[in-house]
Amino acid sequence: MVEPPDGRGLRDVRVRGEVVGRAWSLKDLRSLLRRAEVPEDVDLEAGELVHWRGGGPEVWPDRPWRRRAASVLMAAGLLVTAGALGKIGKTDVSDALTFGGRVAGATFLLASVVEIIAAICAFDYLGKRRWVYSGAVVLVGVTIALALNALLLAMQIDAREYSHYAWIWPTLLVWAFWALRKISPRQVWRQSPHPRKVATGAAVAGLISIGNLLYSRVYVPYSSPLALDIAVKFGEPQLNAKGTVLYVPMTVNVKNTGKVPLYILGSLYRVYGRSADFTEKARGMTEWKADVQAGNSVERNTKVMGSDLISSGEVMVGSGGSFMEPGDAGSEEKILAIPANSEFDSIDGAAEVVVMRMDRATLSVDFMSSGTTSWDDSLSHATDAPNWVADPGDEYLKYQARVYYSNEILNATRRPRYATIWWVFNKTADGRQYSYLMATISLKNEEGREPSARDSQETSTSYGLYFITSATAREPFAALVKPPAP
Repeated sequence: MVEPPDGRGLRDVRVRGEVVGRAWSLKDLRSLLRRAEVPEDVDLEAGELVHWRGGGPEVWPDRPWRRRAASVLMAAGLLVTAGALGKIGKTDVSDALTFGGRVAGATFLLASVVEIIAAICAFDYLGKRRWVYSGAVVLVGVTIALALNALLLAMQIDAREYSHYAWIWPTLLVWAFWALRKISPRQVWRQSPHPRKVATGAAVAGLISIGNLLYSRVYVPYSSPLALDIAVKFGEPQLNAKGTVLYVPMTVNVKNTGKVPLYILGSLYRVYGRSADFTEKARGMTEWKADVQAGNSVERNTKVMGSDLISSGEVMVGSGGSFMEPGDAGSEEKILAIPANSEFDSIDGAAEVVVMRMDRATLSVDFMSSGTTSWDDSLSHATDAPNWVADPGDEYLKYQARVYYSNEILNATRRPRYATIWWVFNKTADGRQYSYLMATISLKNEEGREPSARDSQETSTSYGLYFITSATAREPFAALVKPPAP
């Protein structure tokens, strides 16, 4: 007995009252009968041994090419989703910078495995459904794909940036809606022997995936604040035998006293000789306001004339791009040579370090090798820094390297960023020299755009980029100049 075709064109086949299978076509029917040990010479069109219900041997409403195309499309969407989730998960499970990111990576790997199994089951579910749970597995796979692709697309839109994955999320989202309509969740529910378990499995799988994605992106886990101690100290000065040169030892100590490992993007110490004019007559309010406007301290009998650069350099030579684990320390010892007859009021020493948190981002290893200068081989000025970094004609040393986000989810939905740092040397109109550091994290070739206050806040929040400056060590110059010991 050949039963009427169902909604998908399949016709149940019974032999001696027992269902032996379902057939798409007359050829398929003969194959079933052969396996059921029905003689091959049976005339299927005769009504003596074969009874047709709901249409004779000419009624086969199946559209094989349409059915196979749907199966391939269903499996392809699940496999593409599995590939994207697997790549993100494989990277994050080993390289994510936070525990939450690694948990999200493990979840994405698990979701990828589910998607692969669902792709295999798609051929059975859109075929003869020999396995009763194939529909449930496909439903779980499509649910995961729908939830994660919707969230990843939302993240892509929120970033307002193009990445290599940008076209995948909307394409898979459209595919997921088509897949849900194709598999008909209500039908899966009715046909499943344990519908509540199917619904629970789909819901739990989707919620776990969504929860871990939101945790790694939206929720910022508690992290200890960074703590970096920088101290500058002058040692015991010595005059040379002729009493013409003053040698002043200086030590700069840097220690990571926090619990967060840090990248050292740049470090710089600066020593200035301050010139001041002492007057016996007290200075008035007008002079005080001029002091404040010039960035100097307000002093009753002293007018600060300016500062001259005595020495400047890296705190830890070659430290750019290196890192400091919690508890690590470094120091730099210098001997300052200053003419003893200098008319300085005092010498001021300070240091600063530009750091980036290693739990927020990672830095490519080519940082130090990327150094470029503003001068050419003949030491002539060749290139100006961006206007917000330095004035035209100022010299600089520049380093740049790729910054990788704390997890692969962000790398997949964000454009690449680059950390750039400048060590600038400039000279004012009156001949005074200065040295300072500038740094930014920006898109490729956009480091010339001056960051807004919002950009700077975003950089600090997302990457933990900070300038940390020491207290100023100041010594009266007159107290340093001592006659040589007899």
